Formats: sequence, C-alpha cells, structure tokens
Amino acid sequence: MMSTDQIDWAEVWADRMKRHYEMNGGTDCADCWDDEEEARNYWRMVQHDCGGYVDHLLDRIRVEPTFRVLDIGAGPGTLAIPFSKMAAHVTAVEPSVSMATVLRENLDERGIENVDCIQKRWEEVDVERDLKPPYDLVVASFSLGMTDIKAAVQKMMTVSSGRVYLAWFAGDTSWDVQAREVSALLFGDVAYHPMPKSDVLFNFLYQMGVYPNVWVFPLRMDHRFPSFDDALNYFGGQYRVSTDDQRAKLSGYLSQVVEKDGESWAMTYDFLNMMIWWDNNHQET
Repeated sequence: MMSTDQIDWAEVWADRMKRHYEMNGGTDCADCWDDEEEARNYWRMVQHDCGGYVDHLLDRIRVEPTFRVLDIGAGPGTLAIPFSKMAAHVTAVEPSVSMATVLRENLDERGIENVDCIQKRWEEVDVERDLKPPYDLVVASFSLGMTDIKAAVQKMMTVSSGRVYLAWFAGDTSWDVQAREVSALLFGDVAYHPMPKSDVLFNFLYQMGVYPNVWVFPLRMDHRFPSFDDALNYFGGQYRVSTDDQRAKLSGYLSQVVEKDGESWAMTYDFLNMMIWWDNNHQET
C-alpha cells in the first residue's frame, strides 16, 4: 500500500482538475463567468447570501490601515470592496472579463480609489510587471481553479510578507451531488469528476513544508432566475443538453429542486468549506 509520503499531492490536484475540466468540455473556472449577466447575478447572490461569510472572515483576519492586500480571483468585489475600507491598498486579480467589468463598475459607483484591478489569470500574472510586492495579506477565496497548484501557491508566497488565506470546498458540494444525478439521468453511466477538494490542498501544503491553520465553515447561496425557463436554459447549457428528450428529463429534475420564491425561481446551493491559512514568515519554505 502506498503511504501518503509517496503521493505527489500537487499531481493529484492537477489530475483531478484536468479531468474535471475535460468533463466540462475544456471550460475552466474563468470561462464560467464569461457571461456579463451571470457575473451581475453572482454579485446579487453575494450581496444577498454571503454577508455572513464576509463578516466572519473579516472578524478573523487582522487588517491594519497600513496593509497592502492582494485579492486573487476577486470576482465582483466580494472581499476587495470591504478590504478597501480597512487597508491602504488592494490589488484585485480577476481573470474573467465580465467579472472584472462588474468589479470596476462597483468600485466606480462607490468612489473607491485604492483598488487596482488586474484582469488576468493568476497563472499569467507577472510579479515584476503586474504587481508591487510585498503584500501584507494575500487572499484567494474560492478561486483555486488553477491546474498547477504548486506554481500558484509558490507565487503567492513569493509576494507575501504576512499571512496567506485560501478558501476552498470541503467534501461534496450540493452541485456535485446534483451533477452526478443529472449526468446519470441524461447520459447514463458517465463518470462525474469533481474538482479536487481541501483535503488535497492541505496535504499538498503539508508536503511542501507549510503547516496551516484550518477553519471549517458552511455556506448557503441561492442562484436566482427570473423564470423556470431561464433556469432550464441555464442548466441546459451547463449540462450541454442537445436533444428534446434530454431537455424534458432535465426539466423534470429541475422541477424538484428549483423553487418559486417570490418573483423569482431559486436553486439553493449548500457547501462545506475550509479556510486554510498560515503566516508566510513562519514556514519552512
């Protein structure tokens, strides 16, 4: 039996991430937010459902007025906006054009001037050309869709002069469960490949000499649609529905899990997560 010392956890991460993206037709995390309306819808979800997460996170993270913060995968400003009120400067890295557009709009609407937005994948960011390290705080919140996690984390540590915080999924999410069910319903015996989870991330960090702290927390979000047909069209695209029979089966499935809520229809997502963090000044590497 192979011991955990013999496992290359960075390779495990890469293999699982590659299989997940191949299953999705080559679509990665950044590509998922190419639609500007979906980016705006995500911002609405964040404002409505994720206040608890943001508040808890800000309670646990020490941010001084002199801090320079690096927010990787900033999205529409979920953390960058509150960080801007607490720190001297925030650099927000966001790969999606649509998300970066919504982020800039949110900054302009609020008159926020101490946030720089870099519209690039973290893998493509050039430390010398694009960034101004060191950063007192580096955060990647649900934005670890990189295949080469080792290079991604090493770059974070290179630019960090303080703490690094990584938020990621722990165990099956509700959309993992639903994707397995829908895949079986529409395509029969087709294997579902989820993204690697926090266990792989923790083991990878431990293997490279980083011994992080862990905070486990649940989240719930509602993905809202103007109508049931809008939900059906969205998930039909997500699952690459191509026949009337598949669309009918998907419609039947969604009728059990998408609920009417006031003027909209909502799909509820439940997921358990880990915030994994360490002080970059107190590690072996």
